Amino acid sequence: MDIAITTERADENGWIAFAPEVRATAQGSTQEEAKANLEALLKRFPGLLDEPRRAADRRVELIELSGVE
Repeated sequence: MDIAITTERADENGWIAFAPEVRATAQGSTQEEAKANLEALLKRFPGLLDEPRRAADRRVELIELSGVE
């Protein structure tokens, strides 16, 4: 199963990896560690994936917001 994630630097506190589809967040000192921690979280709590598994049609899109900086 593919899950879309977002990673962002949390100032000097490392990195955050967020999977909005399943409402899960993890952090790590590096981007790779944050993503690995998120993957470990989803493997430990597979019930978090129930909602996307049941979805009849799933799409992830990026949209451009005009006039927003």
